[in-house]
This record gives sequence, C-alpha cells and structure tokens, in this order.
Amino acid sequence: MNIQRIFVYGASGHGKVVADILLARKDCEFAGFIDDGSQLQGASVLGHPVFGDGPWLQQESRRVRVRVALGVADNKIRHRLAEKCRSWGIEAISLVHPTASVSDSARLEPGTIVMAQAAINPNARIGRGAIVNTAAVVEHDVEIGEFGHVAPNSAMAGASRLGAFSMLGIGAVVIQCVRVGSNTIVGAGSVVSRDIGNDVVAYGVPARVVRSTGISVTDSEEPNHR
Repeated sequence: MNIQRIFVYGASGHGKVVADILLARKDCEFAGFIDDGSQLQGASVLGHPVFGDGPWLQQESRRVRVRVALGVADNKIRHRLAEKCRSWGIEAISLVHPTASVSDSARLEPGTIVMAQAAINPNARIGRGAIVNTAAVVEHDVEIGEFGHVAPNSAMAGASRLGAFSMLGIGAVVIQCVRVGSNTIVGAGSVVSRDIGNDVVAYGVPARVVRSTGISVTDSEEPNHR
C-alpha cells in the first residue's frame, strides 16, 4: 500500500484543534474525520468531510494505509479508541503544532498531541496518547503518564509528575518535584503544592482532595477542557 491517508478520530471541538495541527503543517495526507456519532457523519468540519465511524475506518484500512490522530479529549474514551485502532493494525500518530517548542531531549510516545504555543523542555517524558494542550508548559524532567491531559495554560514545574489518565485543568499549576497520581482530576486554576494520590478530585489554592473520581463532579467544579 503506497497510498496513505490520515484521519482525525473525533470531529467535535477537540478534534477540530487536532485537525488544525495537520492544517498548519499543510499535511497533504490529511483526508478528514472519523466519528462514531451518527449526527456528524457526512458533515463537513473545517472544510474536510466526516467519512464514517470506526467500522468504516477499519474497512478503509484494508484498502489503503491509514493512520489516525486521536481527536477526543476524554482520557478514557481516547484510550478506548487507541486500543480499537491498534487491534485493527492502525497506527495512532503523534502531532506537534509548528508553533510549539519541544526540546530535542524530550520523549514523546506514540499518539501524543502537542497543541499551539505549548512548551516541552529538556528530558520531559510524555506518555502514549497524552495531550499537552494550548500554551501549556511542561518543564524539564517532567513525566506525564499515558493518556494524561495537561490543559491549556497549565504548567508543570521541573521534575513534577502527572499520572496515567489524569487531568490537569486549565491554568492549574504543579509545583516542582510534586506528584499527581493516576486517574486524578485537578481543577482549573488550582496550585498543587503537595503530592496528590490516585483516583481523586482535587482543587483550590493550595489544591485539596475533595472526593474520589468515582463520584460525579458538578459543572461548577469540573475543570474546563476541550
């Protein structure tokens, strides 16, 4: 298969921002979108078609070489899509916006998305399927677990950690050498000055644990994300 096509899996808000990276790079292999929601199939998003759902993509991969950029912000849904694509033999690619700054010594695992104006500094490690969103700062020696999400304008100071499937909300800050566990949500504008464990919701200045992630978060307490 010499023909290659790139699809963004997810055609809603976050998918648009992922697609915009491909457009900014003038990537001629960008074909359009895939979305499992029937209401979007057949629509046009950013001037590109929404071709179909996952099964359509699987069929297409038998005809041409297909790669996907993961266009869903929800960490666990993004993971499910990545695993589904992997089972079909479809690669989830990493994308870096042309205006982002990524150190040569930083390591980005497959499926990572780095948005416009983000900065990733020396020896940072970004796990598989993670998002470093618009204007986020990931300092030296930071580790972000797989399918984590560092939201717009948030910052992780040197040698801090964000666990797998965790979310650092808009404008939130993690102080140097501080760890945030896995499957944890840190609310928008929070300052994490002490380690936070797994499976919890925390917010405030300084951030304090308020409940487990097994309990629904109200709209007023949920960190903004795309």
